[in-house]
Amino acid sequence: MMQDSNTKVIITTPVLLIGGTEMHILNLLRGLMSDGYDVSVCCYYESDPSMVSQIEATSAKVILMDLRRSNGLYDLFVKLKWLFREMKPDIVHVQYVSPGLIPILAAKFAGIKRIFATVHQPGRPYGWKPKIFIRLASHLCDMFFCNSRSVEESWFGNSQVIDPEKIDSKRKHTTIYNGVDIERIGRIGKEVDREKIKDLLGIRDKKVIGVVGRLREEKGQATLLESVKTVIQELPDAVLVVIGDGPDRQYLEGMAKKLGIDSRVKWLGQKDHDEVLRLYSIMDMVVVPSLFEGFGLTAAEAMASGKPVVASDVDGLSELIRSGFNGLLVPQGNSQALAKAILELLLNPAKSASMGVRGRKIIEEKFSMARHHSTILAAYSRYTENLNRMSGLIDEVYRHQ
Repeated sequence: MMQDSNTKVIITTPVLLIGGTEMHILNLLRGLMSDGYDVSVCCYYESDPSMVSQIEATSAKVILMDLRRSNGLYDLFVKLKWLFREMKPDIVHVQYVSPGLIPILAAKFAGIKRIFATVHQPGRPYGWKPKIFIRLASHLCDMFFCNSRSVEESWFGNSQVIDPEKIDSKRKHTTIYNGVDIERIGRIGKEVDREKIKDLLGIRDKKVIGVVGRLREEKGQATLLESVKTVIQELPDAVLVVIGDGPDRQYLEGMAKKLGIDSRVKWLGQKDHDEVLRLYSIMDMVVVPSLFEGFGLTAAEAMASGKPVVASDVDGLSELIRSGFNGLLVPQGNSQALAKAILELLLNPAKSASMGVRGRKIIEEKFSMARHHSTILAAYSRYTENLNRMSGLIDEVYRHQ
């Protein structure tokens, strides 16, 4: 049942850059808007124009607050509270990225009756204080969504993948896996001239190892560079294609030079999402060497593109990948194990191809965008329905006093 178009939702986030959280926001608002919700996205700090444009292209309103982090959390709290009171949304959906508790408190103090939140990162790398804050936040929300069971268990000690047919509305936290737009990935993949792209990059006859992600320590690219040196010793025609940018780029480029593999690494920088999906076509395999990973959208998109994946055996990645079936899992931070897994796939094209086929099937069955949208809409509907019923009962009590 379509929602009344007057049902207003504000999705809040500290940043709108290029990454998995932003893609989740884009997918979330598309699902909500398809069901008739009036959706706005509020970013309090930094934003990337290309991501803002992608969101605006959906007809969602984007609110860029452009606040200074140096002004502190109280400034954020006050200005968000004022914004919520001014816009009077029916629902605030907080992307629980630091400082995630502040927008939840601002929504509460602004009198917002329906508050949802989504956390994207596992609690493993953090201490006890963030866990206390996030558990407090879950009690202030109507529902706290996690993008994998590993994430939910790391913060709350237990997990449950939500069943859209039997939603337990008494539970304060649950898992809703991210969705992957398989149809779009397939359409873009069919339009790509793979050989032309490889020619432009000067890698026509090369075995291509691909990695996609922000260049930061937790993404594990340093471990991958070490493993590539070992791979090249056995497969001299192998190259590494790196898509992404970030604070560690200069360090990683210097590391490649020290390892003597800089001529075998193509640094393509930040690309928009459609271009990333095109570039998957030139990769023989995709590596996700993260030290921690809430869900692993890159791995999921690579699987949807029919590519085998080698990934760290951590968090959400271990829920996406069945090692030996649709990819290979290796201990995080172990460059020798990673090199061995990469070579296993590059030296066995038939095995790699079959893993790619099985990976795409897993995405179709468990992580499709349609499944994600139907689940999030069922959750919204269920909790909204409960709150409407409670409000009706309270109004009825007051009428009889």
